[in-house]
Amino acid sequence: MSTLTHGENVRRASRRTRTALAALALLAAFGSGRNAAWAETSGDGDDKGAGERLASRKELRKMKKHLDRLYRGMVIEHVFSGDDGRDVACVTLASQPALRHAKLHKHQIQLAPGKDVGVVRGELPDGGKDPAGDETAGYGGELRGDADAQGRKRACPKATVPLPLVKLADMARFPTLKAFLAKIPGGKPDDELKPEENVGPTDLHQYAYVREYIDNWGAETVFNVWSPYVERSNEFSLSQMWVVRGSGSSRETIEAGWQVYRQKYGDWRARLFLYFTPDNYGDGGCYNLDCSGFVQVASNVYIAGGFTNYSTDGGSQYVFKLLWVRDPANGNWWLKYGNTWVGYYPTELFDASGLRDKSDKLSYGGEIIDRQTSGRHTRTDMGAGGFPGDGFGHTAYQRSLRYVDLTYTYRSHDGLFEARDDANCYDVDLKSSSGTWGDYFWFGGEGYDSVSCQ
Repeated sequence: MSTLTHGENVRRASRRTRTALAALALLAAFGSGRNAAWAETSGDGDDKGAGERLASRKELRKMKKHLDRLYRGMVIEHVFSGDDGRDVACVTLASQPALRHAKLHKHQIQLAPGKDVGVVRGELPDGGKDPAGDETAGYGGELRGDADAQGRKRACPKATVPLPLVKLADMARFPTLKAFLAKIPGGKPDDELKPEENVGPTDLHQYAYVREYIDNWGAETVFNVWSPYVERSNEFSLSQMWVVRGSGSSRETIEAGWQVYRQKYGDWRARLFLYFTPDNYGDGGCYNLDCSGFVQVASNVYIAGGFTNYSTDGGSQYVFKLLWVRDPANGNWWLKYGNTWVGYYPTELFDASGLRDKSDKLSYGGEIIDRQTSGRHTRTDMGAGGFPGDGFGHTAYQRSLRYVDLTYTYRSHDGLFEARDDANCYDVDLKSSSGTWGDYFWFGGEGYDSVSCQ
């Protein structure tokens, strides 16, 4: 077991482990070297549109300082290469980066949600194969225990959590540290939560989703997982749920789902992702484990990991389930992936006008980024790229939508409504079933088509 500090040798380990971890420390801190990081752009020359170049050496120094602070003092018990090629460290619970947050210095890690959370009333059957023909996604952000190219087991010991290590070269695909941490490069969205007020298909953010305004202590949905076409590396396509409270500068959210975003992850496949903001998409939040905040306790879930199975047009359909729920004992917001309690955002991150006590808005749906390259709408797909009317096997969906009320009881929604920026580009169709699908919706579209979405 070793303490990892950038630039320091790793002590109290075997020579072999010490050498591997020392190299990993340098790799995590400097990537391919300072010059390589400086030259890095948001994509390769043929990646359908490179994005911003790193803005300055000053920003590079900010990025390195962020990594130094984030990873300082980590205690690592095992390292391996993920199936996506990223270096993953198995970090002890008490030394994980989440606890570097200024508000969490005295935080006591909660190993599992309280008993009230564990027995949320009104439980319905889990996902899995059902009469509609969809199947569980198998490995999707979960570590399978297979071996990497060096023969190291892709699994973390108990009482450790898998941390995909960010390198300077990863960060240098963005112009600034702020852009790397933001929901999208450039900072705050036009209005993450009020697309009905946007001006239409020329907005940077475009949405097709359903929402209900209701006091709640959490929400659950089953995601149909695809890996859609995204035209540019600095655009993304996602399917997620938002748990929200507050307005203006006091808006706070926790978010989760799947996302294709090459500039962030380095490839074009969908990945499990998290995001939170305690300050209306200001500087306080981030994706995944890229800053201090989310406290992970599960050793087998790889946040920002990909999936072994993706739905195909006219072929097999795959799903996974996520639940956000607030623990009444302490106010922590827990994430459950399938049947695994992954971890939580501590209540200390939020305030009384935001998510500390409850949420009052729930949204589920799709979002894309449109860079308006060459004066036209992006060709980036939302969902599966099919419109709602294309139906099962051709259109993405979320199903079995439920929320947790203030008595910790699962409830079906009765006030959901649809919202979209421009139905010619991306649309949504809300439905209801008396079977296992419950409340569900089809959503998506293909973007630019030269006739209706320009």
